[in-house]
Amino acid sequence: MTVIASPDLIAKLDHVLKAASPDLRRRMLQEVAGLFLEDAHRLSEHHVEVFDDILIRLSENVELRTLTTLSRSLADLHLVPRELARRLANHDDADVAAPILRACECIPETDLIDIAWMRAEGHLSAIAGRKAVSQELTDILLMRGDSSVLRVLAGNPGADVTSAGLAMMVDAAERDEDIAGALVSRKDLPHRVLADLVMRSAPRQQARLLKIARPDIQDVIRAAIGASAARASANPPATIDPAEARATVVAKPVQAVRAAS
Repeated sequence: MTVIASPDLIAKLDHVLKAASPDLRRRMLQEVAGLFLEDAHRLSEHHVEVFDDILIRLSENVELRTLTTLSRSLADLHLVPRELARRLANHDDADVAAPILRACECIPETDLIDIAWMRAEGHLSAIAGRKAVSQELTDILLMRGDSSVLRVLAGNPGADVTSAGLAMMVDAAERDEDIAGALVSRKDLPHRVLADLVMRSAPRQQARLLKIARPDIQDVIRAAIGASAARASANPPATIDPAEARATVVAKPVQAVRAAS
């Protein structure tokens, strides 16, 4: 830690902050970030706060690629510069924000909720992939996310999904087989919801769900497939006589001419 306080480094930092070119600012950011990453496992909270302040100042007005690299390098650390992480998580660019949103445990729940309400699919997908997603966050993601967000959420065993949320996912699964497959893989999916999902699926999709399902739920799926087939047999689609259909089509223009005259 003597390095971080060395006169040379402080002098360089002062120069960067006063009149540095973007390239010099980028190189200084990389240098200081490298120092932090090298010693991160043995730093005290006070030392992390020192790095936090310096990295925030250096990360202003640098190119997105550099910020994305910084975000990726910090995301999995146990002890991270908290304010820097919050700023990266709130960044407009999803590539910068996503690594922190997906993996960093220091981001407050209130920040995640605000981001989920304000941002678009790239940010939402990252939040949906977190190790743990609360019910409140899950509901917001379901309300605001597109199919790509729902796929991540459905396949995340750490997402705490309410009964209403599961119903929304089943609705979406009718239009997206990847969501359906992810739902079937969830160990917390109630059997009644699983049966509903299967019965609302097309026969081809039912066969796919049975194939990818865990052995312990295959009987539930088979029963739902049987019930779906029985319901279809009891309510067959109405048959249309081709000759009658043609006669109806031909008759409509004639009727229209007569009505006009």
